[in-house]
Amino acid sequence: MKILTVLLVLTGSALANPAQQEQQINMMLTMMERMGELERISQCVGVSQDRLKRVYRQTFAECGMGDMMSDEPSPAHQACLESSIVEHSGVAQERWEACDRDGDTEQQDDPLMAELDALSDRIGDRDPTAAEQQQMDQLIERMQQRGVAEMQQMVDAMIAGSQGSESLITLPLYPEAELLINIPAQSEMEIDEQRYETLPGASFITKASPAQVLAYYRQQLPTFQMHRSGSDTVALMQNIPPGFDYNRNMGQAFSIPHIYIQPASDKDRLRLAGAQTLFFVYYQPAD
Repeated sequence: MKILTVLLVLTGSALANPAQQEQQINMMLTMMERMGELERISQCVGVSQDRLKRVYRQTFAECGMGDMMSDEPSPAHQACLESSIVEHSGVAQERWEACDRDGDTEQQDDPLMAELDALSDRIGDRDPTAAEQQQMDQLIERMQQRGVAEMQQMVDAMIAGSQGSESLITLPLYPEAELLINIPAQSEMEIDEQRYETLPGASFITKASPAQVLAYYRQQLPTFQMHRSGSDTVALMQNIPPGFDYNRNMGQAFSIPHIYIQPASDKDRLRLAGAQTLFFVYYQPAD
């Protein structure tokens, strides 16, 4: 059940309404499928992927998403997940636990790290030779490249899981903008030992210029106030607290409905050719 706990932290909230919870479950299952976890668990427990999806849906319909704003997952919620998934799958608890352990073992068996550790042990306290330093640098570079690839895989999975969720966003949507990621649930973040309850948020990309996007939202949200956080970034906010600075008070910003607009990067243009603007919509969830 560890994989469910991890993905719930990314996608889940006890504050979600039924539509939001359905989107959270869709995102979680899409992420599991894209990252190969659904296939791994399916093979391990001996249940087809389609049936496994139904089991997860039944489990969360019965237990809910839990309170992911707490520091630790609720033992009662964890117990509900464990008993419900056994009941709906017909697979013994011991099998699920063994598959969790198998997943942990796969993550721990890192050949690159093992090779780097062996090299470090061989070098010991002496200075590495030029060949050893080169080998070490190559191993570190490969590990960094793998980390970037794994992060991109997760981002791609979240984008895939977000599609079709536009109706949950309660602020206007810029015409023809392409939805990237939508996290349609409140959550919590900590910055400088201060905790903030954050709003749902969605990111979009468009071929329109930042000025065009800003003009649209100033027309659609005439009571929102403009706050510049940099030479080429601007936030249009429902309210601006006294002394507020977006870069210093980011946690506070994420608790206020607003639009954050910035120029698209070269990486953004790889996703949408001709993209000029990346913008974020932080919105109050629907009742």
